[in-house]
Amino acid sequence: MIPSRLHGLIDYGVAAMLGGLAASSGVPPRVRGLLGAAGAYHTAYSLMTDYEAGLRPRLTMRQHLGLDALGGAALVGAGLAMRDEPGEARALLIGLGLAELAVVALSDDRAASGPRLLATEAPAGYSPYDLPKPVTADVQVVDSLLPGPLGSQLPVRMTVLRLPDGGLLLHSPTRFSSQLAEALARLGPIRHLVAPNIAHWTFLRDWQRAFPEAVTWAAPGLRQRRQVRRSGLRLDHDLGAVAPTAWGGVITLATVPGGLGFHEVALFHEPSRTLVLTDLVLNLEAPRLPALMRPIVRLFGSLAPDGMPPPYLRAVIRWRLRAARQAAERLLALQPDRVIFAHGLWFERDGTAALRHSLRWLLD
Repeated sequence: MIPSRLHGLIDYGVAAMLGGLAASSGVPPRVRGLLGAAGAYHTAYSLMTDYEAGLRPRLTMRQHLGLDALGGAALVGAGLAMRDEPGEARALLIGLGLAELAVVALSDDRAASGPRLLATEAPAGYSPYDLPKPVTADVQVVDSLLPGPLGSQLPVRMTVLRLPDGGLLLHSPTRFSSQLAEALARLGPIRHLVAPNIAHWTFLRDWQRAFPEAVTWAAPGLRQRRQVRRSGLRLDHDLGAVAPTAWGGVITLATVPGGLGFHEVALFHEPSRTLVLTDLVLNLEAPRLPALMRPIVRLFGSLAPDGMPPPYLRAVIRWRLRAARQAAERLLALQPDRVIFAHGLWFERDGTAALRHSLRWLLD
């Protein structure tokens, strides 16, 4: 018997083959249309089947095999009925339909397990979530989760720095909760909120409501973004080349520019030699990713330990290659002991070497 796991591989292989035939100029137009529809039909109910290759389980394996049989019979019937089409095209339809029926007859009607394409081997993020976790005496991280594609979850991280006056700086604030706010308040008063690039600002409003006296600092150009303007978000100051004096003289700034108004402001906390980034490094661990996403993330170069940002962001930054490369070299010249960033496994040790490896696309 064909086990459900192998049947799932066959399903998507057949769907891909049908799609390829539908795009072939050597197949008559009517037959191409039928094959394209059959491929879409096959893919749709495979995704909805409660087996290893499914995404949204709605159909049992037995129901899936029933639909397989219906599709195979339809192909055979179409091949027999299309008498005005070339004999080779009709034979193709009949052969595909009979092959489909043969697979149905040989397949186990019980799935060995549920959907695996969106399953992860380890939790998607780094628990405990939405609570500060100490890195050094004056550096904390808060790990949280974001909704990802196809119902998956992605890890996201806020960094909390305690300044010399005892106040806290929240870099790239994550989702707000009263429990998290209370835990942070025990560390010190929240006085500064930082939106370090054009993507990491969406949770700021909740933090501003809870701490209206906190000053909000934004990456250059963020306030000009249409989505930000429409949101009515309050941005008190734009960050420049030098850290604000209110930060107590313990932070060095470095801005990595790019095209389309992109800027990412990096913070280097000098007492702890901690470099705080956002999206310049993306270092996702394979066991925490759905199986469906792992090959894509590996292809992007964003799988740990490679840690490169996705291709679209690399392309945006390369629009200003010379300035971005100079900024990257400045980051390395700071010689951080550790590097914290928003997504994935941050560099707890050997920060400079790990950062150089992740930035090779920009430096080489």
